[in-house]
Amino acid sequence: MGHLKTRAFFLSLLALVFCHDLFGQDTLKTESNKLAFLDQIDQRKWRVKVPIWVPGFRGTFAYAGVSQLPEGGDYNVIDRLDGEIGVTFYLIGDVRFKPNKWLFAVNGFHTTLASNLKFENIDKIEFPAAIDGTILTGLVGYQVFEKTNADTYFKAQIHPYAGFRYVDLHIYSENSNIIDLDPDWFEPLVGVNILVNHRRWFFTGVLDVGGFSINNHWSGFASLEASYRFSKLFALGAGWSYLEFNYDQDFEFKYLNLNIGLSGPVLAVEFNF
Repeated sequence: MGHLKTRAFFLSLLALVFCHDLFGQDTLKTESNKLAFLDQIDQRKWRVKVPIWVPGFRGTFAYAGVSQLPEGGDYNVIDRLDGEIGVTFYLIGDVRFKPNKWLFAVNGFHTTLASNLKFENIDKIEFPAAIDGTILTGLVGYQVFEKTNADTYFKAQIHPYAGFRYVDLHIYSENSNIIDLDPDWFEPLVGVNILVNHRRWFFTGVLDVGGFSINNHWSGFASLEASYRFSKLFALGAGWSYLEFNYDQDFEFKYLNLNIGLSGPVLAVEFNF
């Protein structure tokens, strides 16, 4: 497995070099008028980003409990999920459209989370467990601040935004039908996107919160990223992302409480059109 990851990593780097050579004619001309250099970047309204989660992207259950809801009796009897989780498969996409002062974006991923996750029933018997998850985010933002300095090729923008987050989970025991739950929910979110551009470098910070305890749900997302624009079309970036969400609700005759956090480094290939 380790050899496959290493081979895939180097193949990705070769593909990036090939893309750089292929689109080298689509260059950003830094010797031209300084303001025109910044305008060259703004001409590209669409950005398609394909993140590559660096091996080691991990998460943990801060708490996960499943309580039976008996007709009458002890509500404190709790079956527990416990352990570390890691990404074993993923499909990730991120598309952004930025016309004038508006910002529209859709991003998300589907993954299987598994490591040493265990489910312990009320008889203290442990079963191996796993989670399949799909998380999608859609947002609309509007630019409220811009600062440009053509002499230093500098530009900064701030876009507050509002949108939604959709979480769809499948929680199951791997070798039995002891637990098999499919919670899913939508939640509103608000956040801010900060972009700082200096010459070919782009620095992006994103922070949002969602759920607002509606139906006992809440979530939070934060990321920092730096990318380098090789041409008008092509950029390569690296950063760190963190996502945490809560779910707390009666579900299929059970009371389910989840608190899941995922974080890790990110490599991203960007194409701008």
